[in-house]
Amino acid sequence: MKWSKYVLIVLFTLLSYQPVFAADSGQQLNLNTATAEQLDSLKGIGASKSLAIVQYRNEHGNFQNVEQIVLVPGIGEKIYLDNKDKLFVEPKQ
Repeated sequence: MKWSKYVLIVLFTLLSYQPVFAADSGQQLNLNTATAEQLDSLKGIGASKSLAIVQYRNEHGNFQNVEQIVLVPGIGEKIYLDNKDKLFVEPKQ
């Protein structure tokens, strides 16, 4: 009886786990429409870098591909590599 109680507690704990950040939940962010708050959830990107991404996008127009994120001051190759699978760019129509 004791074991089954612990198994149920662990099972319910695992089933109730909900990822907090969109980037960690497998959901990709559109680099051209993501808000600073959404970008803030990415690895290595805090409030100042997420604002820099939005400001760069506003000044230079939409990103043509995810790789262009390294053009944003303060965003280097490591941040790009850590987050490239969590980002996408909507193709132009």
